[in-house]
Amino acid sequence: MEWMKLRGIYLPLTTPFDAEGRFADSHLRENLDRYAAHALAGYVILGSTGEAILLEREEKQAVLQAAARAAHAQKRVLIAGTAEESLAATLAMTQHAAGLGYDLALVRTPHYYKNNMTPAALADFYLRLADVSPLPILIYNFPQLTGLDITVETVAALARHERIAGIKESSGNLEKISRLLAISARRHPVPFTVLPGNAATLWPALAAGVEATILALGDIIPAVCIALWQAGPARDWDQGLQCQRRIMSLALASAQGGVPAIKAAMDLAGFYGGPSRLPLQPVSATDRARLAEALAEAEQALLACDSISSPQMRPAGAHV
Repeated sequence: MEWMKLRGIYLPLTTPFDAEGRFADSHLRENLDRYAAHALAGYVILGSTGEAILLEREEKQAVLQAAARAAHAQKRVLIAGTAEESLAATLAMTQHAAGLGYDLALVRTPHYYKNNMTPAALADFYLRLADVSPLPILIYNFPQLTGLDITVETVAALARHERIAGIKESSGNLEKISRLLAISARRHPVPFTVLPGNAATLWPALAAGVEATILALGDIIPAVCIALWQAGPARDWDQGLQCQRRIMSLALASAQGGVPAIKAAMDLAGFYGGPSRLPLQPVSATDRARLAEALAEAEQALLACDSISSPQMRPAGAHV
């Protein structure tokens, strides 16, 4: 099989709902049409930002199908969130995504039975899945949501399996990201990609050598995130920090408010965010006003980022 080197920014798409709480296919197409104008590497469907854990199995399948159909013409990498708590259910969702033409599967650490999710249990889960999966697997570590943090040592063991293609590391722990990058550097010729998922530490992660990221902030301000990303190779540290600081308020507000805050900010930025699914609650009027202020500040970051852009900068994208 051809092995994919992941580079650039991948958007973890939100799942749009209408006023009655039903999946709104037309709004997903509208968002994808707008994202098509930006130099994005690809999309993640049914990640945490996509409220996957709140969807029924049939809904998940419908979202995967609609996204694949809408994004097909863009020729970008498609990553399917296929995680379930059991190995069998995860494999079934992965097989369904493969049938729809997805390129990789993003698989969150199983976490409901936390006391039983030892390093050995997690390693066994991912190795068994990788052995039979029709798609390469990305480990998904998000301890803020799952309450479970996969260890560097476990990742190092899993990275020996050539069908485990990398890890989305959303902890924001820069030391851990650096250690994971060291693991990545040792695996040849098949790449193992470390993809941070925390916008608040994007610039330091770039400085550490990160080449790909799955960034929910990009759902709101894709142009700003891409500008900061492309500025990375120039390594103008002071200007990069200035740009990072201008997105910080929005990055923190989005992380703290979760999906409802991301969707509210998307509405403010001209995308379709819409409602989240219960029990998630809409943001308050006060929080929406704060998001508007943070968005205005973040949009100013384009000026700082553009000042350190160069014609020789690497393009955002994926290379196969």
